Amino acid sequence: MTQVVHQRQPAVDNDIDTVRALCHDLRQPLSAIMLLAGCAGGDVDRRLAMITEQATWVAELLTTVLTDAAEDETVQADITLLARQAVARVTPTARCSLTVKASPPAEAWVRPVALSRALGCLLDNAIRAAGDDGHVVVTVEGGVDEVHIAVADDGPGLGKIASVTSLGLTTTRAMVAACRGRFELRQGPVRGVVAEIALPSAVTRMRA
Repeated sequence: MTQVVHQRQPAVDNDIDTVRALCHDLRQPLSAIMLLAGCAGGDVDRRLAMITEQATWVAELLTTVLTDAAEDETVQADITLLARQAVARVTPTARCSLTVKASPPAEAWVRPVALSRALGCLLDNAIRAAGDDGHVVVTVEGGVDEVHIAVADDGPGLGKIASVTSLGLTTTRAMVAACRGRFELRQGPVRGVVAEIALPSAVTRMRA
């Protein structure tokens, strides 16, 4: 059963332009809806289901912004599930390979919409960096103190891909802060970039 913990801290950093950040986050699901709606043939029921999923996410985004995140309360969430959902949303428009690796259990206390927005921004950056023939790997690792989510690409690396709007990382940092988490961006071990989010584990909160 989901337990809700009411928080009084701001859901979004005051430095973020809420409207521009929302427009940035809406680009991907709207592109996916247009792409899916324009496809001919294939599994029509599956396509409609995917369009519904994207439209539902758009509605959640809009509701969260219009209510100043009042609808996005901190809950104990399955981080692997949220990561897989974020990857599923970007899959229709991604040309690179997308893989999710998880080591359950990975329960953490987060604002689900905020974390999903952060993951969406990181995936958008990683997919663009990886290019058509590249790879993006999302790794979720549970722990006693923290749950870690890493989004890694095999693109050219930090500073070698031109920014489109500069909003992605700003939004990510604000959304991770809203979840009381930490965010780190570093060069990949061989090439590419690794973006990592660390979140307070549900195990830690239950023991406290």
